[in-house]
Amino acid sequence: MPRPTLFRVLVQERRWDSWAAFCPRFEQAARLLAKETDSPRLARVTVGRRTFDRWVSGDWRGRPRAEAAQVLEQLFGFPCADLFSPAPDVLDARATVQDRPGLCASVLIGERWPTSRLFMAATRDVADSWELAGRQSLDGTTVGVQFHAASQSRGGVCIRPSDPAALEHFLRPARRGLLVGVMEQSDEPALYVTDSSNARRARTAVATHGALALPTAHLLDDLTYGILWALVQLDDGLLADDHALDQEQQAVGTYLSLPRSAPSRMAVPELTNVGSQWLGSAFCAQHIRRRLQEVPHPPLFWTREQTGEQAAAWLFYRHKADYLRAMAAQFAGASSSLSRAFCIPEAEVAASGRYERVLLFLAIALMESYGIHVQVTARPEYSEVDGFALVPGQRAVVANWVRTESIWAADTVTGRPALRGYHEAFSDARSDSVMGGPDPETRLRALAGYLDIPWPWLIGRCRELGECGVAGMVRPRSRHLDVAALDEVLRFLGTLVPHR
Repeated sequence: MPRPTLFRVLVQERRWDSWAAFCPRFEQAARLLAKETDSPRLARVTVGRRTFDRWVSGDWRGRPRAEAAQVLEQLFGFPCADLFSPAPDVLDARATVQDRPGLCASVLIGERWPTSRLFMAATRDVADSWELAGRQSLDGTTVGVQFHAASQSRGGVCIRPSDPAALEHFLRPARRGLLVGVMEQSDEPALYVTDSSNARRARTAVATHGALALPTAHLLDDLTYGILWALVQLDDGLLADDHALDQEQQAVGTYLSLPRSAPSRMAVPELTNVGSQWLGSAFCAQHIRRRLQEVPHPPLFWTREQTGEQAAAWLFYRHKADYLRAMAAQFAGASSSLSRAFCIPEAEVAASGRYERVLLFLAIALMESYGIHVQVTARPEYSEVDGFALVPGQRAVVANWVRTESIWAADTVTGRPALRGYHEAFSDARSDSVMGGPDPETRLRALAGYLDIPWPWLIGRCRELGECGVAGMVRPRSRHLDVAALDEVLRFLGTLVPHR
């Protein structure tokens, strides 16, 4: 097979291999060149779809001339003659048809989720990479990714690797990898995902049948992308900090005995944001549980999480699920139910992608599944209220680890003015909650509406993914993470009615 032209290699590397993606860049370069050369005619130079297809294919009869050649040189920084000659060996360009699924998928992922970037490797012996970026609290990470063509099969999706040796080479490293099946469709491809640990478990099936089977629930959409986006970043951050966290946990007992504490992040500068937040969250859970041991009636809880990025901890941290279960068990026989309030202003909702709003919804739904009555106020003036567990008229156990300058800020407050302020905030959240309704389904349906998440789609997808389990798609590697709570809430939501 002849080597591809330098033009083809460059548009593939930049993910401009479709006419729709290429045209805006070409026209922008034309306008810039027109301004630089004082040649207004250049600003009107465009490229047709058939012309672009000929350029990509390397058809010598369609090679650009005159103004088009000038614009291409402006755009890429190479002489036009070089652009339409075979790519130099130093680029190690790939020329196989297997490029196409990966290129299509990378463009689609980048367009749908701005916290993702795909980088296509130039050679087969180097894995493509998928960069996941955090917004505020997650640190970001990069994982290996490999794309394969996929097709429908009975009851699911079938990935048939065109090069089993390349798949085996991809699965061998200890680092996390993601396999993406790309199913071509009339409008845009459907993507299905699993991680390399699951593919390793399926080695025998791949060797025997030449195929890897995935359930249709692994469709990459806002539900599954949000899960991958949060879990992989949390996992990599905690693995990076594993030794440091083990040492720091030994000092937690000393802090628990203090009436108040707020250790600086500079005390443990080597921790990632994720590691620091995990440590703060773990301490706050112990701080609250210790100071509520003798309380006979359910306290009123206030939670500072406002985004899915912050709330993902409830879905994946082992100690968070243990904490919820312990609180539910402690007050199981009480005459009133547990209540928890959030402040989620409209500005935060508008700034979050739907995948992140889905994570926030799932965290709140998890609490409702444990019998916790959740209220959500949209009033921004309550954004900076402390996280607290209020025993009315007695004390407020303050525990902040979200949006704090320190690793955590913990206290026990007994002053009447402060207690009155906490009670008023909770009462206001209860009176104007966006989650009105007498039962969890009604409240969660209202929350989905506030977060602009289509209810039928959400319930249907949660049912599908809950039936097969999240671990079949992506598995945590850190000992501090688990997907059991996430599976619980997915199954809980799957029992609700998608239409009414």
